[in-house]
Amino acid sequence: MALELERVAEMRTWIVIVAVMTAILASGSADVSASRVVHMSARQMADNSVLVVTGRVSGVESYWNEKNTKIFTKTTITVDETFKGDRRARIELIQLGGIVGNIKVNVEGALKWTEAEEVLLFLEPYDAGTYQVSGLSQGKFLVERDPDTGERYVSRAAMEGVELLEADGSQASHDGQMEKVRLDLFISEVIGND
Repeated sequence: MALELERVAEMRTWIVIVAVMTAILASGSADVSASRVVHMSARQMADNSVLVVTGRVSGVESYWNEKNTKIFTKTTITVDETFKGDRRARIELIQLGGIVGNIKVNVEGALKWTEAEEVLLFLEPYDAGTYQVSGLSQGKFLVERDPDTGERYVSRAAMEGVELLEADGSQASHDGQMEKVRLDLFISEVIGND
């Protein structure tokens, strides 16, 4: 009899939990996961960045910090061209989140990297010779080459997991997406290099 009463009490508890969760989700008041970031124009990113480069992703590795309390991802970029800052053959980018073994730490708005993808990056110092992408994920642009001419173009897809805000905290009127633009024209406009 006591065991049966325990099961009934446990079942009631689960019914209450499910009912509360259903009510929260149905009301739309559940917090949607997104990193809130102040929108930066390409010119603002160029002004705030110490390094602006094109290059290719040559390595992606996630690791635990020294205290085993956080997972970071280190992305290595082989630099092709430097538009701002000191020329380097290779740079390392650090961002919070990643997968180590069967443990995954997800940071909304964190960038995803693909081996050999060609990118234009606006970078800020992170720590001891490493960098982070400016504006969370705003400072990463994909580079595509025209198959006939070899001309390079840059674009940026809508940013996943990011809610863009204006400086006053109001919702930005766009999703950060940028259509394809010739790389040389884009750099000339935002940095002024010829």
